[in-house]
Amino acid sequence: MTRIIVDSTCDLPRTVAEQYGIVTLPLHVLVGEQEYLDRETITTEKVYEMMRRGILPTTAQAGAAEAYARLAERLKRGEDLLYLAFSSKMSGTYNLIRQVMAELRTLYPQRLLCALDSKSGSFATGLIAMEAARAAAGGMAFRALQDRCRFLIGHVEHVFVIRDLNWMIRGGRISKTMGYTANLLDIKPILDVADGEMEVIQKVRGRLKSLKRVADIVAARAAACPEQTIGITHADDLSAAEKMRGLLAERLPRCRFLIEEIGAVLGVHLGIGGVGVFFFNQM
Repeated sequence: MTRIIVDSTCDLPRTVAEQYGIVTLPLHVLVGEQEYLDRETITTEKVYEMMRRGILPTTAQAGAAEAYARLAERLKRGEDLLYLAFSSKMSGTYNLIRQVMAELRTLYPQRLLCALDSKSGSFATGLIAMEAARAAAGGMAFRALQDRCRFLIGHVEHVFVIRDLNWMIRGGRISKTMGYTANLLDIKPILDVADGEMEVIQKVRGRLKSLKRVADIVAARAAACPEQTIGITHADDLSAAEKMRGLLAERLPRCRFLIEEIGAVLGVHLGIGGVGVFFFNQM
């Protein structure tokens, strides 16, 4: 059988990952000298609690030995492995997994292994993993499964809005002048991901207006797939995620919605209060 593996940035709810048999490799969260495994030895709630107290953790990819051990465990069970990695333009995980798989192929030549750059993150990768797991369970051949994933990678969408730019200022991702001006004018940047990199596509004044604008963008881009599962993530702001679900349900009434908190690795970079929507423009 083919096992779908993702890293912990995929933001799949644990129940969904278990339902589809998707395996997760945790990235690392660092707080001072202490190192944690994302969602395994530290919870997302704990990370956000520290951030609210002014502590800004840092993050790192999984170690090579750790990745090797976890993948080898699956190969010993007779599984073929398809790994969907966090965007290679935002993390070194994809290249790490490729190197690990190259070593493992010499020991398990009878097994099929493939690492794909999802060119995405958060629930976008999670949605691709869900579709891949369904296809694998249905008996899709390994090469066809790779082709299917490559198609989905090319058609997955991310649209999200940042509530408080102070976190991006602290992380050095935007200038202090830009961030403080935007906060003063109540400007909320709307971003998406193009070819694996985040970019600002619009700037809207006011929280509610920004949520409505995101919902409008999603509805327009998802028009060709009106009955899909849409992922909604939030950074410690469940009420905003619920509001987004309501706005989307008005525009895309035949879609299903899953809500999950943005994991620690991405939450550290985007800060508290962001809301993201993830979906396919073609399937």
